[in-house]
Amino acid sequence: MPRLINWFKTNILFLGIVSLLLFIPLYPKFPLFNVPGTYVAVRAEDLLISAVIAVWFIIQWRQKFPILKEKVCWLIFFYWIIGALSLLSAFLITKNITPHIAFLHYLRRIEYMMLFLAVFSSIKTLKNVYRYYLIIFITTLGVIIYGFGQKYFYWPVVSTMNEEFSKGTLLRLTKWTRINSTFAGHYDLAVYLVLVISIAAAFIVWEKRKWLRIFVGLLSIVTFYLLVLTASRISFAAYLFSVSSVFLLLKKKWFIPPIIILSMAAMFFSDDLGERFGVMFKPIFRNLSEIRIFRYKDQKERMSLELIPTSTPIPEIEEIISGTKKGEKIVASTPKTATIAAKPAWPEPEGAAAAAQRSGEIRFKVEWPRAVRAFLKNPILGTGYSSVTLATDNDYLRLLAETGLLGFLAFGLIFLEIARKITIFLQKQTLGFERIVVIGISGAILGFLANALFIDVFEASKVACIFWILSGILIGTIDITEKSIQTN
Repeated sequence: MPRLINWFKTNILFLGIVSLLLFIPLYPKFPLFNVPGTYVAVRAEDLLISAVIAVWFIIQWRQKFPILKEKVCWLIFFYWIIGALSLLSAFLITKNITPHIAFLHYLRRIEYMMLFLAVFSSIKTLKNVYRYYLIIFITTLGVIIYGFGQKYFYWPVVSTMNEEFSKGTLLRLTKWTRINSTFAGHYDLAVYLVLVISIAAAFIVWEKRKWLRIFVGLLSIVTFYLLVLTASRISFAAYLFSVSSVFLLLKKKWFIPPIIILSMAAMFFSDDLGERFGVMFKPIFRNLSEIRIFRYKDQKERMSLELIPTSTPIPEIEEIISGTKKGEKIVASTPKTATIAAKPAWPEPEGAAAAAQRSGEIRFKVEWPRAVRAFLKNPILGTGYSSVTLATDNDYLRLLAETGLLGFLAFGLIFLEIARKITIFLQKQTLGFERIVVIGISGAILGFLANALFIDVFEASKVACIFWILSGILIGTIDITEKSIQTN
């Protein structure tokens, strides 16, 4: 018994990180209580993260804060200071924020980044890292199973895509709705899958045990398929970029062309994703788009159903009412006497083009100009957290708008230091699992930063937490490897 207690005390932080790797991706975003003035809620994951951070702080305090020896940690603290100055400037100068909402946004960013410090401190040996990897793969399997359950068995969805859904309403996806799995939206899920595919690609190359290589290989294939089902164009492009970077760093360049070719081929088997890319590159893919359109016309009508509350039964539709004019609502009868209102999504080029155009116009004509205007009001410190509402769909513009040039540069310094450490580490030609970890997570970081061009990934709680956990694993791996080299 004393041995078990001592082991628990020694590994309590490690166990806390494992619980986060399991809980954050798998537990849907049920709100515990809402914050007045916003539909951002405090959730169970926030309480678990707070508990892990508290444990980390107590351990650091007893050990006289060895974390302060790491330069990246000081850069994170520096960014927090700039963020606090930005908040103070917003309160006193620009005065265009709600104080308690802005402070909540600031605290949430600190919360996510604290995970970097906790994970970095938890890594004592490469065994810790290896176990983290296995937990990530197991967790991803759970995400995949639940995602397919939503698509084929109508398992419930908890979404935060709008204020009503964010109250914790249980919903079900219909046939044509994009998969969320346990995440708050299909974009968040897609970003997470890009992270996992990147680290899995490097892991497969290194792992010698055949059964584990087969497991991770099959997991990667199914993960990619789920990524295609999300129909996220930016995440698909980020996936190609991150995986190509991984194999480039692994010096296996000949892997890249077949992966890109096969991935692009798989994309055109996805009606939704193929159409979206077809609209983006209409002059190039016009013929492919037309082939897809004729196939839809043969089906006469393609039913496009939106999210339906779980209180309404959603079995397969028995019959489709034909002869309805374009744009009219129709009702299809179901075996369990429920009725589902839907509108036919006609497979005409202008329909797909209109959907893509709306997505682009929101960014180019509303969100991005709003961020630029906020930046110009106070270029040095910005207009404060939350001043550009919940969505900007470009994290770099959001950084400039909310924290100004100082915040943007302070945040960028964190990644410049991480890039410096990665470069020095890889130049040492270190062989083994530690090199695989650094390369795999480096590719994941590149994919995450690519996603940040069109998605607010650093503010999306689930993927932001996983990102900072992976970054902590990366720097922790470099740190223990360097210490081992110095000792030897």
